[in-house]
Amino acid sequence: MKNFKVLSLVLAALMIFSMVSFVGCQNNNDNAGGYTGPKVVNYYLPGEPQTLDSQKLTGNPDMVMANMFIEGLVRRGKEEGEIIPGVAKEWTHDKESNSWTFVLRDDAKWVDGTPVTTDDFLFAWKLALDTSPVYLYLLTNFIKGAEEYADLTPESYLAEVDGDFKTLTDSLKDEDNEDKKKEIQTQIDGRIDAMTDSEKEDFNGRKAALWNDVGIKADNQNITISLKIPAPFYPGVVAMPIYNPVNEAFYQKHTEAENYCLEADGLNSNGPWKVDEWKHRDYFKLSRNENYWNNDNIHLDEIHMKIVTDVETRTNLLKTGELDGSAIQAKDLLDFQDVATIEQYGLTELESKSDLVVFYIRFNHVNSPYTQNVNIRKALAHAMDRQSFVEKINYGDNPALGYIPLYFPGLEKTFREETQKELFEDNQKEKAKEYLATALQELGLQELPPLDMMTGDSDIAQKIAVKFQADWAEIGITVNLTPVPWGEQLTRLEKGEFTMAMAGWGPDFADPTTYLKCFMRDNGSNYGKYYGPEFEELMNEAKMEEDAKKRMEYLYEAERVLIQDDMAMAPMYFRMRHNTTKEYLTGVVNRGIGGSLDFYWADIDMAAKMQDKQ
Repeated sequence: MKNFKVLSLVLAALMIFSMVSFVGCQNNNDNAGGYTGPKVVNYYLPGEPQTLDSQKLTGNPDMVMANMFIEGLVRRGKEEGEIIPGVAKEWTHDKESNSWTFVLRDDAKWVDGTPVTTDDFLFAWKLALDTSPVYLYLLTNFIKGAEEYADLTPESYLAEVDGDFKTLTDSLKDEDNEDKKKEIQTQIDGRIDAMTDSEKEDFNGRKAALWNDVGIKADNQNITISLKIPAPFYPGVVAMPIYNPVNEAFYQKHTEAENYCLEADGLNSNGPWKVDEWKHRDYFKLSRNENYWNNDNIHLDEIHMKIVTDVETRTNLLKTGELDGSAIQAKDLLDFQDVATIEQYGLTELESKSDLVVFYIRFNHVNSPYTQNVNIRKALAHAMDRQSFVEKINYGDNPALGYIPLYFPGLEKTFREETQKELFEDNQKEKAKEYLATALQELGLQELPPLDMMTGDSDIAQKIAVKFQADWAEIGITVNLTPVPWGEQLTRLEKGEFTMAMAGWGPDFADPTTYLKCFMRDNGSNYGKYYGPEFEELMNEAKMEEDAKKRMEYLYEAERVLIQDDMAMAPMYFRMRHNTTKEYLTGVVNRGIGGSLDFYWADIDMAAKMQDKQ
């Protein structure tokens, strides 16, 4: 999701919801009470997806939506970490060659009835390797030859064959002036556009040769993927959206029309539902995909996803029956744990579970002289009073005094049980002042200038930010808050235009590296550009270690270095999710790994729903 799976602290303006009119579709209704219309669920997204392009999406709202209409080789099951068949009906692992073979089912089709083929997967993965999206590492870190193929770009090619061009690119790395950097980048782009025919031919020939060496081979309905590292959890990696198929003809047509993955018409479906309407920043309307291979076991005919950014609004819509389910915010927990409230609104008992998301303060390690300083980072981290935060603001969550969440699996127990539960102490104001004094001396300052922190624009995000802002003020650090919508947050992060930023990360697969790799030097989610040589070495040792116990020990130590030694970021809290649905809605799955919400097994008693609304 679960990024980047970057997790959304989005949530903005108050929105009023009204049920979207139902459209005709297959009647899959077995409800009593005489209802004969479609089965329709009304739910919500906490924010507008930044993109629904499988090769590019990172946020949780993006993953939740994509999971409804697009399916890869495998999909996530009901249980946390469970992987079940998708387009692939089965798969095997050959330990000797360290390769995985996925066998595609014959009845997998796109929404127009076109078969889903091995070519659709190979085209998608090659597209990802050519365009370098954030989740590219899920291909390059695992598949033989993928990194070498991706690394050969027009820029790297010209730097090899043209000395003047290499000098130009090197000057960009050393330049600090933003205007001059833009000028140099313009020259670089111009030279790439002006590649000669012979250069293009040579470049394309090299790319073709490298593609032949990539460890992906297709034979009829089989795709065999050869890995360069031991990865027994690899099917969980394949469940990530970057591994989803792309139909080349559809891609070319809608790229030319400039609406590929930007509007409902530009979204192709091979999953349980198809997107009929997408009104930006308002709602999605999906209906059953009649050509989905498992259509007979899908119960819902329509799903209406309203974008509701304000949590108070969500709660009110749940109470009035305009939403069929919702997460419950911390301040309302006691109310919704009350049997009287549950009965009054016809709700199921509150489900409280960790969604395995860690929230933290991201630091810029390159563009800010202040957050580059480890003692400034330690001062900020030690000044934070997380315990009072989870008792008074985010009631029910857990203080984060490490990076890997409390309930995330380790080797035999949870990761936190197997290593140090807490890597530093909470709410140490005096110690924080000592770190600050040391930092000021190192920086040659009498006092620290105000720092800026980018936050989400929701009410919850603001309450969180204001609380820690007050903690920092107690030790003499002024932090100014900048609320920014989710899409703009990602844009600024990608450009490095921040000093501090509130962030969250949920797991992509059931292995601790799903968190730790986010801080490796070449990882696309490492927006702060942290680089720790010892951390990097430990992660690389773990990558190649075949002994499971030794491998996990490298990861224990990598987390310790990341937090205790370098304080690469300041952990805030581990989130618990509290969900409820109307009694007439069953089978909704909430999870921590991957997209947080899944309707694959959901069913709804429409007669009871109609009665509830009277």
